[in-house]
Amino acid sequence: MNPQAPSIPLSVIIVNYNCGSQLLDCLDSLYRTVTVSPMEVIVVDNGSKDGSVQLARTSFPAARFIENDFNNWFTGATNQGIQESSGRYLLCLNPDTVCHPDAVDSMVGFMESHPEAGIVGPRLVNGDGTLQPSCRKFLRSRYLVLKHLLPWKLLPNSWKRRVVLEYWDHGSTIESDWLIGACILARREAVDDVGLKDEAFPLFHEETDWCYRMRERGWKVWFLHTAGITHLGSQSVSRVWGDRLILEFYRGKHRFIGKHFGLFPLLVHRLLLTGLLSLRLAAVLIRRLFSSKAGLKAETSFLLGGIAVQLGMARRKE
Repeated sequence: MNPQAPSIPLSVIIVNYNCGSQLLDCLDSLYRTVTVSPMEVIVVDNGSKDGSVQLARTSFPAARFIENDFNNWFTGATNQGIQESSGRYLLCLNPDTVCHPDAVDSMVGFMESHPEAGIVGPRLVNGDGTLQPSCRKFLRSRYLVLKHLLPWKLLPNSWKRRVVLEYWDHGSTIESDWLIGACILARREAVDDVGLKDEAFPLFHEETDWCYRMRERGWKVWFLHTAGITHLGSQSVSRVWGDRLILEFYRGKHRFIGKHFGLFPLLVHRLLLTGLLSLRLAAVLIRRLFSSKAGLKAETSFLLGGIAVQLGMARRKE
């Protein structure tokens, strides 16, 4: 962490890895829509080979670029940017996002009027303008059981949103357990209090852990529905990981549960998910007896991978 007191209102930290034109669009939206001044923009690149950093450096000379010659993963690179920043507020922004007018300004304004807020996040939308649910509850086994065993698609949203916030319409400003980390604004004072992101979570659930630690220290996590950000989804990460993205997501869950709830809840969670995935696998194998659809073969492979992760039998690709 920068040992000096914050000298400017806002620092923006963007982690890039072969994001191409998405990075340029993200930076363009920042400089077009943010009026908070002065603002510093720090791009931390994890060894990209697509020329995106060179293009961005030429197009946005006001931004600062930190170029790693290795992949420091998302969390490690974010921490690099935070440690080099000087802002009172820290906007952790994915390169696959586009800021809507007044979005960042309104989040900063919210922080100014809510001194108890450690983190605030915006309303996320997909590229077609549809809602991308971003509010979440902390991981609980009972939610897992309900999501896997009940006829979820047949239940009314009014009931489902009692269990998981993904089914809430995101139409008002509320406190949330945690927020999807595509765009979150953190208060430096809160980060100084709880520490940087935990690099034991290299790719997923680092924001879950950060929000949990914030709340444990008495800081609040807020969702601000009037601030809008388009989140397109990272093409570079998808190309590298493909279907194994969800398997890495499972690993992040394991780290979070083990860290904050202990080994026994983690064991229960892994056994429970192994059982639920096995039930789904059995159903898919039965369907394959009567169908040769390629999708069933892919689903079988995915479920086997998921079970292997739960049992600790799958290794992560570095």
